[in-house]
Amino acid sequence: MTNDAAPKSEPNEAADEAEVAKADVRLEMPELYRWQFDAIASWLSCGRHGVVEAVTGSGKTNMALSVIADAYQRGRFILVVVPSRVLIEQWYERLSEALPELRIGRLGDNYRDRPADCDILITTRHSAASRQPKPPNKDGGLLIADEVHGFAGGVLRKALMRDYDERLGLTATLERSDDGVEKILLPFFGGICFRYDFVKAIADGVCAQPRVGFVAVPLTKEERVDYVSTEEELVTARAVLRGIPNMPIGHFGEFLAAVNYLAENDGGPHGTAANNYLNAFSKRREIVAASTAKYEALGRFAPSIANADGTLIFTETVRAANHAVNRLDVEVGIEIITGSTPRKERGRILEQLRDGTIDAVAAPRVLDEGIDVPNANLGIVVSASRTRRQMVQRMGRILRRKEIGKGARFVIIFARDTLEDPTTNEERDGFLEEIELISESARVFDSTDVNELASFLDYSGPEEVIEPQRVPPEEVLDALNGGVVVGDVEESEELPYVEIDVIDLPELSKAKPKKKRLSTGESPVTVQPVGDKWVMQCTGCGAASEPVAFRFEALDATVECNCF
Repeated sequence: MTNDAAPKSEPNEAADEAEVAKADVRLEMPELYRWQFDAIASWLSCGRHGVVEAVTGSGKTNMALSVIADAYQRGRFILVVVPSRVLIEQWYERLSEALPELRIGRLGDNYRDRPADCDILITTRHSAASRQPKPPNKDGGLLIADEVHGFAGGVLRKALMRDYDERLGLTATLERSDDGVEKILLPFFGGICFRYDFVKAIADGVCAQPRVGFVAVPLTKEERVDYVSTEEELVTARAVLRGIPNMPIGHFGEFLAAVNYLAENDGGPHGTAANNYLNAFSKRREIVAASTAKYEALGRFAPSIANADGTLIFTETVRAANHAVNRLDVEVGIEIITGSTPRKERGRILEQLRDGTIDAVAAPRVLDEGIDVPNANLGIVVSASRTRRQMVQRMGRILRRKEIGKGARFVIIFARDTLEDPTTNEERDGFLEEIELISESARVFDSTDVNELASFLDYSGPEEVIEPQRVPPEEVLDALNGGVVVGDVEESEELPYVEIDVIDLPELSKAKPKKKRLSTGESPVTVQPVGDKWVMQCTGCGAASEPVAFRFEALDATVECNCF
């Protein structure tokens, strides 16, 4: 839609006409999975405030569509805030298909729609933070924050506007490496109103139960020397960190979150030790991620990739993704998607994976969060993440509900006797136990066990697929019509939020001074290659100039971004 379509009548007349139009529109509620219905009921019981934490692939967006339809029928304006420009288009397509009667606007990525001109506005976090699109009337509105864990940053938290009295956050895991959950997200949303993990999703038939293979590869002598040297740096920094009062040391994930907190906020010796630790930690990760043996082993998966119904290869860096492509492209059809892949090209590649024109897609983290990908049934992790959120996102790409004969398989290639090794207890963050708990079968293989590994991955899934329990549309509508409104909940009333573990962060030895920001609000830009052309791209919102043939031409280009 465009702003030219805005009504020309007087404000009161326009508002009256809009209310009459809404009264005439009776939106159809979709059939929901039982968990989606239960999540809505919990959100209603929390006064239409809360975060739904549900694993990737379980259907959070479908649940949100019912909430949006109900909000519209009650005369509420709806703002959907998403992490990226790609997700603006995904949400726009889903909303247009599900609710074709409504006016759906977009803000960001060169779109300039206004709340007054639409029923639903989809915007990026950066655009919401800078433009502050408030509800167009005094009736308030519904704010839906997709991938809500990313909203607690210094600038992006401004996207969480209190003018919206109904608030729904969506995420696979509500966790951060700082205190943003406790200080920003929980006060705004109230808490987690519903949690849905892989164990429940698999038991309900909403997600597929995977077969998981861990494949061990050795480091070369040179890689091992570098790894041991970096380990010594880690040991030195860790000794200092563990001596800090109130430092969590019983759980590696909590310890790492506290280290990140100190690195970002402590300007004294504790901050120095934290930065030293993180630098060595990153260096050590790079060593194992770039292990040459991993890419040699990757070639042995070519037959399994060719026989799969779509394969996703997860890496941490563009360089690693390129290594994967170079190793496999002579044996299977494979493409790469990075952050600089143009939108149309990305869509073309994913469509080719969907229709079987290509066998696999390699991606450095860009497919981890939010982006809708085809229903692949083989996932290969070349560089395992140490964050549970990222691994949940990756698993969810493969564990979407499968038909009979389409077994979900997941492979994690790890460097033996390193931080990646699942057979050791050192720095184990708990997610490996979760993978083993939900898997149909989990085994560790040596990379030379080619035949045994191929046989293990020849998995067509269970003989019977569990049919998820569903709730008919009329029952969904009845629940929403009888839902609790914000005004019905007393502030002193204890709401049924889910228990959440909040990390007790250590005290700062010396607080860092806050970074000064440009008063103009300008965001830094960078020149990026796009195919055989070049663009100037904003590093804030991702907006780019028109592609040009030469890099020096891009240096003279301007970017119409949304960061002001």
